[in-house]
Amino acid sequence: MSIGEEYRTTKEKHADGILLFQAGIFYRIMFEDAERVSEILGLKLRVEGDAAAPLRFCGFPKSGLDKYIGKLVRAGFSVAVCHQVQSADGGVKREVSETIKCSKTL
Repeated sequence: MSIGEEYRTTKEKHADGILLFQAGIFYRIMFEDAERVSEILGLKLRVEGDAAAPLRFCGFPKSGLDKYIGKLVRAGFSVAVCHQVQSADGGVKREVSETIKCSKTL
């Protein structure tokens, strides 16, 4: 499964908030979420892949997690944090370990 497919599958389960998706030492925000928040967070919107299936994203280093969660919540967004964890077979899997609900209505 590609990172984009994995993101979409996880996002379906957490559709009411912005998904912060760990990819190595960075967190990525992808697709529509990236378009919604890149300017709010001061992050450059990037595009990878081919024209037929572009992957739009923005991201930040793991060390900035608290800072960017705070910015999103102050802007009125709920947030789901998806961390990388080691699977039983030694590979990498991701799971949402934290959700922060924003009670502010946009």
